[in-house]
Order: sequence, then C-alpha cells, then structure tokens
Amino acid sequence: MQLVWLTVIVGVAAFLQTSIGFGFAIFSMVLLPLVYPYGEAIALMKAIGLVNTVYLSTKYRHSIEWRTMLPLLIPTLILGIFFTYVSLSLDTRLLRIGLGCLLILLSVYFLRYASTLSIKPTPINGVAMGLISGVSNGLFGIGGPPAAMYLLPAIGEKIAYMATIQAYFTLCNVTNLAVRVANGALDSSHAGAILVGWVSAAAGTAAGLWAFKRLNLLHLKRIVYGFIGLNGVWIIIQELVQQ
Repeated sequence: MQLVWLTVIVGVAAFLQTSIGFGFAIFSMVLLPLVYPYGEAIALMKAIGLVNTVYLSTKYRHSIEWRTMLPLLIPTLILGIFFTYVSLSLDTRLLRIGLGCLLILLSVYFLRYASTLSIKPTPINGVAMGLISGVSNGLFGIGGPPAAMYLLPAIGEKIAYMATIQAYFTLCNVTNLAVRVANGALDSSHAGAILVGWVSAAAGTAAGLWAFKRLNLLHLKRIVYGFIGLNGVWIIIQELVQQ
C-alpha cells in the first residue's frame, strides 16, 4: 500500500509542478509523511522530484535566465544546507507542527493574496526570497512559493519562468538530497520506491505539460491550496492530540 499511495501522491504532485511551475514539494509533504517517516518522506520527495525538474529544465534549457536566478539561488543553497543539518537534530513532532503552520500560511496567501500581491523583481528582493526559501527548504523540504513570488514577475514570460524555476529546483534538490543521503535518510532499500516514483512522476509530468499549454488553472490552484490548508490544520491537530 505504501507504493500505491506513493504512486498517486507523486503523480498528482508532478502534474502540479509542471502545470503551475511549483507544487511538487508542497503536495508531497502534505501526504507522504502519513506513509513514511518525516525525514524519509523529505528525502524520497527530493529524489523522486529530480526526474521532473531535470527533465523540464533540460527541455527548456535555452530559456533559463541564470542572471535573474542567482540572487535567489545562492542564499537558498547556503541556508538550505545549514537548516537541513539543523532539521536532522530536531524533534520530528516539532517539525510536523511547523510544517502544518507553513501549509496553513501558504494556503491563506495563495487563496487570498496571490492575485494581488507581488514582489518587485530586484536583486535585493531576490536575496530576501532566497533566505526565506532556504530556511523553508532546509527544515520542511518546501521552498517553491518564495521562489515563484520572485521569479514570475522578474521574468514575466511563461517558458522562461518555467525553465528558470525548474533549474533552480534541480540545484536546490540536489544539495538538500546530498546532505540527507550522507546522513542516512535513504539507502538501497528505497530503490524500488524511487523507481516507482519516477514512473509516476513521468506520467504526471506528461499530463502537466498538456495542462501548462492549454488550461486555465485558476480554479485548480484554489482547490489545491484550500486542500493544503485543511491538511495543515489536520497535521497540527494530530500532533497536539498525540502529546
């Protein structure tokens, strides 16, 4: 049943990532910790998600805007590595409560403010968003929303935005995953789950590319982020009741 749930979760997460530019980590970390231990869930999510981000950043490689990405990427990588190490020593229950709070905040932001609030695409704001993304990515495996808030207005063109944010995710995921693997989060026993996840991610990516080209996803995004907020509440309730 673990592999069945993994297949469903990863397929939907890859569809979201490909159709709106991010969402793989957010959706995965709502549900994967219910199937795998928290640290293991983050590592699996990172390892499986690479097949999606590597493919998309390679497919659109000529449109990557490296100069725009760097103010965001550098602080994300530095803080991401540091807070990944910090997360390895923290109580899992504390991390899950923090994850629940983060999911609620993301849900409120995207449901209420995403269409009206934007970050000016200046290098200083890129560094600020990179700092936020690095902390969030290191602790919870989720760094996409701050990156999207900066890159979308900074680039302003759909293909270039997709190419740049997927290259950003690839580099962040590789460094985060390397730290976690070095500390024993994954081993050879996870090879089957990763292979199944890659197949599911490929299917979700194909469907997401179709949607990226053709669909207006405003309603889909509202449903997804409403679902994420409710799951954030549920995670916090679960952890508080178990205390």
